[in-house]
Amino acid sequence: MLAFLNQVRKPTLDLPLEVRRKMWFKPFMQSYLVVFIGYLTMYLIRKNFNIAQNDMISTYGLSMTQLGMIGLGFSITYGVGKTLVSYYADGKNTKQFLPFMLILSAICMLGFSASMGSGSVSLFLMIAFYALSGFFQSTGGSCSYSTITKWTPRRKRGTFLGFWNISHNLGGAGAAGVALFGANYLFDGHVIGMFIFPSIIALIVGFIGLRYGSDSPESYGLGKAEELFGEEISEEDKETESTDMTKWQIFVEYVLKNKVIWLLCFANIFLYVVRIGIDQWSTVYAFQELKLSKAVAIQGFTLFESWCAGRYAAVGLAL
Repeated sequence: MLAFLNQVRKPTLDLPLEVRRKMWFKPFMQSYLVVFIGYLTMYLIRKNFNIAQNDMISTYGLSMTQLGMIGLGFSITYGVGKTLVSYYADGKNTKQFLPFMLILSAICMLGFSASMGSGSVSLFLMIAFYALSGFFQSTGGSCSYSTITKWTPRRKRGTFLGFWNISHNLGGAGAAGVALFGANYLFDGHVIGMFIFPSIIALIVGFIGLRYGSDSPESYGLGKAEELFGEEISEEDKETESTDMTKWQIFVEYVLKNKVIWLLCFANIFLYVVRIGIDQWSTVYAFQELKLSKAVAIQGFTLFESWCAGRYAAVGLAL
């Protein structure tokens, strides 16, 4: 039933290297745009919750504790999913995996919207749907990295990954505009529009994304990126290809036993405590404590994400 998630590997075409190299660009750009726009869109249905919190407080009387519980549910499943779902996605068509997960996440956010009535909400359903959405979004980054890595030569990989890295900032910056447009122009200013409209956009992007590109040039019979661009295959790749190591054995050998991975893991714990705390509560703090208007509080969020996007673009260009 999920055969479209399986990898496709075709025999290398009997064509000169120069011809195959020219054929590489179009499917690569299709695949690159799918993971770039797809990951960007994930942030439209993630950051809209942060933007909508002040309206959820005024419309439904939700407390800070209740909003925190909803956000906590997302964070837990997102963290668990990054390990479990990414492990499952390894060896699958990661380009297909991202838009598929985007579709599932969008459906969850429509369920989240349905849990908000005209004057009351179901806190349990809101936590459940938002947590499920986080689980499905968790593999977006790893699928993007995997797809771009398989398509690009090492000497250009940093540039393409650097530019891809601005996608989540562009999504975060655009989330406010998309959410406010949905609420003000399609739902008469009701907060529910901040969730329904971005979810519909995500569904459209997800279904379109399933139709274009693939996870590797090997899917088109073009061979590996290293072969196309005259690079040596890394020693790690040679070792895993020349042995009968299972996916679990590779995971244990190159991830669980890697001290650098564990160092980055613990560093990220402290980084995300600060990041998520500021990210989730900045608009509420600006409105309730700094006494700024809702519009100005949201604009501050947008400007911050836009600034980050510019910084990441500069880094990508430097790479």
